[in-house]
Amino acid sequence: MSIGRNAPCPCGSGKKYKRCHGAPDHAPAASPDAARANALKDADQELSDRLMRFARTRYGPHWLHDALNAEGPLEGGVLSDAEMPLVIPWLQHFMVNPPTGLTLAREWRAHEQRRISADLTRLIDAYDSAWMSLWEVADVEPGTGSRLIDVLTREERFVHDVRSSSTLQRFDTMLAIVLTCDGVSFFGGLHMQPLPPRFAEVATKEARRMCRVRTRPVSPETLRDPEMQLELLALWNAVVDDMLNEPLPTMQNTDGDPFLLTKDDFALLAPREDVAHRLASLPGAQEPEPDGDNTVFVVAKPGNPMHRSWDNTIIGRVVLSATRLIVESNSTRRANSLRSAVQTHLEPLVRFRLREETNTAQLLAAARASAATRAEPPDEPESPELALALRQIREQHMKDWLDDAISALDGLTPREAARSRAARPKLETLLKELEQSEARLPDQERVELRWVREALGFS
Repeated sequence: MSIGRNAPCPCGSGKKYKRCHGAPDHAPAASPDAARANALKDADQELSDRLMRFARTRYGPHWLHDALNAEGPLEGGVLSDAEMPLVIPWLQHFMVNPPTGLTLAREWRAHEQRRISADLTRLIDAYDSAWMSLWEVADVEPGTGSRLIDVLTREERFVHDVRSSSTLQRFDTMLAIVLTCDGVSFFGGLHMQPLPPRFAEVATKEARRMCRVRTRPVSPETLRDPEMQLELLALWNAVVDDMLNEPLPTMQNTDGDPFLLTKDDFALLAPREDVAHRLASLPGAQEPEPDGDNTVFVVAKPGNPMHRSWDNTIIGRVVLSATRLIVESNSTRRANSLRSAVQTHLEPLVRFRLREETNTAQLLAAARASAATRAEPPDEPESPELALALRQIREQHMKDWLDDAISALDGLTPREAARSRAARPKLETLLKELEQSEARLPDQERVELRWVREALGFS
């Protein structure tokens, strides 16, 4: 879990991370609770090391591999890096060894007896009281920690953890073991791959089914059961796998057509000036605009089927150069319609030559290749006027969104979904995703969505 130095700082300041909480001189002073949490985490690392040495001495050098195979976390002979910080504490503190009926930590404690420090004793007791569950981020204090809510038990903790506080976002959900010791909380075990709201909703719903609970809180005792913990780990890995291997979304334009960039190439059979004069009278063509040596005609139609506040819909561009005419659009249907209109209107001034198409997968591949080779651009001051204009456009979009039919809500509008008992959870998830998207933007571009929640009856 890491954050790029040029990414927006997760504190929401609108600054780049390197100029905010990523700056060397911006480390907050440690509070007494944070200092105690750090001391306990150091002790927890010492405890883990000592438990591993004890296990190898008592059960042989291959104890870890044998335990993983016996209990099931080891799939295909590999334990992923994301699982390791959760599975190792589970093996040490929750898995019961059949010969003794004790966990490894309890065996070690009985063996060491009086040679254990007070902090190590407190930690073993804290693990005995802890459980594995799904924890949603309610708030983040960068450089300090996060306030978490267990979505199954509804318990709440403030977890002291500087590293994750620089990468987690509000409404992320994690599979974790949260320890509380001496009045402070920190991670005893953590799956390093958090889930965003949409996938966390899937995991939460299935976890509740596994616990045989629909709406009431799950008992922590249920989540202390090692078998249930293994099921939660398997569930989490399955949802993570689905998320990481999710097929590319089907992108559509505002007419509902599949997104496909098209370029229709025409040869000029008449002087450029004659073609430009004829193009000016093409139905829907706007005033031509210069673009370097080219002349660009934007072609639009009245209204918009998706956004009622829009006066028109741009269906394509016609780019006229000295020897070519290129017709650009973003779907096959629009491209066919525009090409037919251009051919009919400009006949016999142009001749169609060929069509070039670029789908979403090709665009993403090209973007990744470009990002891998592109040098980091220098910092540029952002125009306040441009940021304000963008925010106003997006604020108007959100006002219209309340009464737009949304596919993720099964065709209901957000207002309708808010009144539907079945659709309301989906709406809550969608609002969380929108708020996460806004939180990634600089302050001057961010839309405050509290009023959207209030308009829909969410606190």
